[in-house]
Amino acid sequence: MEPIYVYPGSFCPPTYGHRWLVEQASEHFGKVYVVCSTNPEKNGRWFSEEECKSLWTAYTLPAGVEVVTLSEFMTLGFVPKQLVMIRGIRNEDDAEHEKKVMLHNKEMFGIEKYFYIFSIPEFENVSSSKARKTAEALDFELLAELVAPAVVTRLLEKVLKLKNLFLVVGPPGSGKSTFLRMVAEHDETCVHLNTDDFNDQLRPFIQSRFPGEDLIAVARDREDELKELIKEPWFNLLRDAMSTVLPGSNLFVEIPYGLQPGKRMYRFVGGKVVYIGCEDRATLISRINGRGTPRIVEFVDWIPGKDRTVEICQEENLQLVKTVDTSCSLPELGQVATELAHQLKGD
Repeated sequence: MEPIYVYPGSFCPPTYGHRWLVEQASEHFGKVYVVCSTNPEKNGRWFSEEECKSLWTAYTLPAGVEVVTLSEFMTLGFVPKQLVMIRGIRNEDDAEHEKKVMLHNKEMFGIEKYFYIFSIPEFENVSSSKARKTAEALDFELLAELVAPAVVTRLLEKVLKLKNLFLVVGPPGSGKSTFLRMVAEHDETCVHLNTDDFNDQLRPFIQSRFPGEDLIAVARDREDELKELIKEPWFNLLRDAMSTVLPGSNLFVEIPYGLQPGKRMYRFVGGKVVYIGCEDRATLISRINGRGTPRIVEFVDWIPGKDRTVEICQEENLQLVKTVDTSCSLPELGQVATELAHQLKGD
């Protein structure tokens, strides 16, 4: 009788630790079923089995891995003696727990075969419950270490009771604020959080650490040093701002450099991306100069454009929700904003 290899769990949500274990199992077996089920001993489930199955799409899995719900797996008609349960063990507590699991599965379902994979140190403290608690604390940095960006999105939406959480990216001078203001005029649930305001709030702090220096030059030439300096206060500002957003909102978090290599802010804010850019470069440069900020022009090429944004979203399993070219007329841009507002309302 052909063995059927099954990795069961609640996966609420699936973590990088779960993905690692699946990859290890796939190296040994040609076909592995990841079965999303409900554990009656665990209270306060955040996502349904179907939702947890969907969350697995945030990860790139080996070709032989199939993710299903328990009800879907039951329809495949396998008998208990065929099943080999794949289980992960992170520590002594897990090992003790597995004894109970084995006894329960044998008595209730007649399952007797197991394949155990011991965790590496990197994933010993990674779990779904930790991911949920970390999301509740809005600890963006730690959450990014536990789950993929698309899962970050769903966790933060759950915690903050948001309808949608979007990361807005694109070059300076593209009219991101103008466009999002137009969207909000048609749908009052759309909230725009511009993190450029954080930079203004942090400027005195930065100047105190780089006295007498040109901050534009610092941002250009000492990027890593600056990033490390403002990381903690910047995330504190983000945490405070997001905590005040009303439930049911569509929250647009504008971080122009969100896809920039070395920053990759989608790890912290999530994987629903809206790109707003002015594809006519001459128009973009003219806008920046017209705002009296000509020195910002040198940062335009640092930020991925539309084509590169599409590539990054594909590479990182991000959802590119919308691309907007603001080089059109204001009435034309307003029509695009109207269409997005209606889309978010479900019209």
